[in-house]
Amino acid sequence: MCGIFGILYHGKKSTPDESLLKQPAKLMTHRGPDYSGIYNNNGIGLVHTRLSILDLNPRSNQPFWDASGRYALVYNGEIYNFKELRTELVRNGYEFVTSSDTEVLLYYLIAHKGKSLYKLQGMFAFGLYDSHENSLLLARDRFGIKPLYYSEGTEYFTFSSEQKVLLNWIDKELDPLSISSYVQGFGGPHKRHSFYKHISILPPGCVMRINNGRCSEKEQYFSLAKFWNSTYHYSLDECNDNQLVDKMDELLQASIQRHMISDTPVGALCSGGVDSSIVMALATKVSSNLAIFHADVVGRNSEKDAAIQLSKHLGLDLNVVSVTDSDFIAEIPKITYHYGQPFIYHPNSVPFLKVTELVKQHNVKAILTGEAADECYLGYSYLPTEDIIAQFNNRLSKLRKYISRIAPIDRILFQNNFSYSKLSMNLHNRFEIDVETKQLMDEIKSHNGHNVDNKDYKTLRLLGYHLRTLLHRNDALGMASSIEARFPFLDHDLVGFAVNLPYRAKIRKSLYAYGEKKHPFIVSKWIIRKLADRYLPRTLSMRPKQGFPTDAFERMKIHPDLFKDSFISDFFNLTASESEYLGNSASDEFKLRLMLLDVWGRINVHDHDLEHISQDLRKYIQIH
Repeated sequence: MCGIFGILYHGKKSTPDESLLKQPAKLMTHRGPDYSGIYNNNGIGLVHTRLSILDLNPRSNQPFWDASGRYALVYNGEIYNFKELRTELVRNGYEFVTSSDTEVLLYYLIAHKGKSLYKLQGMFAFGLYDSHENSLLLARDRFGIKPLYYSEGTEYFTFSSEQKVLLNWIDKELDPLSISSYVQGFGGPHKRHSFYKHISILPPGCVMRINNGRCSEKEQYFSLAKFWNSTYHYSLDECNDNQLVDKMDELLQASIQRHMISDTPVGALCSGGVDSSIVMALATKVSSNLAIFHADVVGRNSEKDAAIQLSKHLGLDLNVVSVTDSDFIAEIPKITYHYGQPFIYHPNSVPFLKVTELVKQHNVKAILTGEAADECYLGYSYLPTEDIIAQFNNRLSKLRKYISRIAPIDRILFQNNFSYSKLSMNLHNRFEIDVETKQLMDEIKSHNGHNVDNKDYKTLRLLGYHLRTLLHRNDALGMASSIEARFPFLDHDLVGFAVNLPYRAKIRKSLYAYGEKKHPFIVSKWIIRKLADRYLPRTLSMRPKQGFPTDAFERMKIHPDLFKDSFISDFFNLTASESEYLGNSASDEFKLRLMLLDVWGRINVHDHDLEHISQDLRKYIQIH
């Protein structure tokens, strides 16, 4: 896991100053504290900061060049099937001097001329430089686990793992549409757009080719629709319950083995929930000395007792960090700095940051997480009621149509009241979710000749924007502590299984109440719980979902004076009286959203010191 940066000039007329390239290296030290590599020549500059996990020898440092000296690779991530790919390359005559996945990825790209990226299983973002053609090949993994930002300027093209690294190389003009959509209720991060006009995001599953500093081609090499296979779905539907659980047991164990490949210790996050618990239970089959870490959100949301129970069951020592209300104020600037934008959707970013700092203190560089299980196996409490709501909306829609025929004025009221505000927000975020959803459904229909049932489509939908926000949190805040987060539930084969798994194996009714407050007689993530029954006590396998539960933001009271002489007042060009009116009129929820945006602006536009911002927040914010 690393940080990457590159600059390609239009033609070979300019050489980036090495002293200027040291700045991106310094800004990404947290992503790669073990080594910093810089290369500059006519028309090109490459920077890599390394977190050494595979092949700790300096021979695997980057930028990594092939034997001919033509190609150089800067790469961030892990290719979990690199050993299989290496065997294939050796058969084709390639020779290797390291035991890293970096060298395998480089020669794989050369051998396949930048094609066949769908065969890469893992998480990655990389830039491949061809010195003969003065060109770049950029690509990002299928889920968007690893970030990749870029900017196309009049003189050069730049890319990086973090957008703040690009700010000193571009015009820092803000994008009012992205900021406006956030203010209206969209959380982000976006799939393509940042808060800056001149910084774009390479979407997941995309590859981009840049010749002489100009983007010449961008294409989607993988889409989520490719996971859907009607034949596989029908074959799984014919399996009985035990066969389905056996299949998942096999796939998850294989995934965890791949995700534990490392030349340094691999640990695990222990929330006490069933997802991370089953990952840890199976990981102990690979390593009997697994280091496990827990963030205890002190108060009524504490899951410490469940984490302790799990650690005792597995015979492991539990490392715990306490998270208090004061942390939810003090850590806002630091989290915003690394997150890159307001983290309104994920207040649990606070305990996540604290636990990764704890991991770093124990000299562990990589951690397993249970992330993506809720998306793959439908673990969110609102999902069982969607079908009921859909039925209600269908009946309501029929009623609207009937009323509209006899009372045209009603049609106008319905259209204005139900669609205008949502459409306005979605227009500002360029229909981030709506277009992606439509394209996904259209692609599935074109491949299969028919639509997928809404129940079966839920997993695919959650693997899009919703999952991307979680992966962004994990990457940004894990790397803030120089920690690589790994996701066994996002193994390619396992996701294919989850997508095509029949709905009855994810959510089903039960005669017994298991503790879900909203649905006491419905079992979510049924197949995970049945698998967990094989390895965990039932008190853990049937625990209801919580997931770093926090309510500090809900109890937060923000004084109106926070918005005086603020980034908010500057950006919206408010007078003193207008800022006062905003602070006194806004709801607590809206003030929270504005406060997080204001912190982002103070960091990235006003260049305020993080500790100074934190002091101001403690002055104007209380948590009751």
